[in-house]
Amino acid sequence: MINYPLDYIKNHILGTKVKEEEWAKRNDKHNDWGKEEKDWIQSYWDSRNHPHRSFLIEKITKFSPSSILEIGCNCGPNLYLLSKKFPTARIVGIDINPLAIQRGNEWLVKEEISNVNLLLGKADEFKKLKKFDIVFTDAVLIYIGRDKIKKVLKEMISAATKAIILVEWHSPESDWRGNYYRGCWKRDYTSLLAQFKLDVRITKLSKNIWPDKNWMGVGAIIEIIKK
Repeated sequence: MINYPLDYIKNHILGTKVKEEEWAKRNDKHNDWGKEEKDWIQSYWDSRNHPHRSFLIEKITKFSPSSILEIGCNCGPNLYLLSKKFPTARIVGIDINPLAIQRGNEWLVKEEISNVNLLLGKADEFKKLKKFDIVFTDAVLIYIGRDKIKKVLKEMISAATKAIILVEWHSPESDWRGNYYRGCWKRDYTSLLAQFKLDVRITKLSKNIWPDKNWMGVGAIIEIIKK
């Protein structure tokens, strides 16, 4: 008999709401995997120069967007960079954590950035927003379970006019439902996206882009091009 960890059982039986509650209730101090407690929101803001972000911005730039939506933006480090690249674009981010949204908006005001707006919301709750040229995620769908992944992707595809860009864990050895590993979901996005009949391009992340064992192993940028 296999003894599964409690986290594994909760995420399979209760679904995405486990992670939603965890992320929504995080305060500014948090301890991950036994590490020293730190200001995790500040660490996101301070990671604006992480190499994967410039690679992501490069992928978005080729579509020359006039409107951009990030699902799971945290305090907005990616959107800060995009505002510098596209100062006249309409840029919106949504995140489930109210403190991250509050602090991100405060930092953006201090930086005198006026074309970025961070809003509170879940990954499948943005229908009220207008359509965007680009809709993207950065390490967010790894927390979306089997119960919601198809719904989230369908809504993202519906909201985007040019492309959807995902920075997530892609594993051809998994199926569309995904395998749960170290608190995250890795899945085969080729099979998951086949039903939408769109142009899907997958680029594996190199060590130089994200020097982390897990991201070097299964990290990828998935481009879903609509036209």
